[in-house]
Amino acid sequence: MGFISSLFGRGSPVDSLSLEELKVTEIQLNKKVEDLYAEVHRIEQEVQHNYDLAKAATSESEQVSYARRIKTLLQKKEMKLSAQAQIEKELRAVSNILILKEREKDLPAGVVKKLKQIDQGKMEEYLVNQKLSTMDDDEQIGAIIAMTSSTMEIGVEPEEDLSDILDTIRAGKEVPVPAPPEIVQSRKTELE
Repeated sequence: MGFISSLFGRGSPVDSLSLEELKVTEIQLNKKVEDLYAEVHRIEQEVQHNYDLAKAATSESEQVSYARRIKTLLQKKEMKLSAQAQIEKELRAVSNILILKEREKDLPAGVVKKLKQIDQGKMEEYLVNQKLSTMDDDEQIGAIIAMTSSTMEIGVEPEEDLSDILDTIRAGKEVPVPAPPEIVQSRKTELE
């Protein structure tokens, strides 16, 4: 399980925190993203400064020293960017949970019940991949209802994900391929 369980415990994210607590969490995550963005920007400036110093260096050993500093800074930047991406995922999920909570009264009772029963892992995946805040009211409700569909609960792939496989199957049907003898024999046995 991911960050949903660390933020909300084992229960349903929709029930675990109040609207106010979700808003505070959203503000905290926004602050972390902004801080990491500022840190990445500072590191980029420091990298540029070290490049400038390396260009002006008079000896090979000085250039190597600056190159090592730059490499270390670039690794630090990558770690910060990775942390920023993770926090942005968490922020997107929290923002979506906040919208779910605000929309709860607009949803049919059956949808609300299903929403509270969805596996945390599947809910986390959905919440990270959706951006409900960019949708209008009807789209939000439609997306929430879609999340609680039987496809989401039992883990069956949605039909659009099957299109590549179906295309391959259909392409194979266009070219007749003789069945291997053991399959032909098993079909004859089944028919008898």
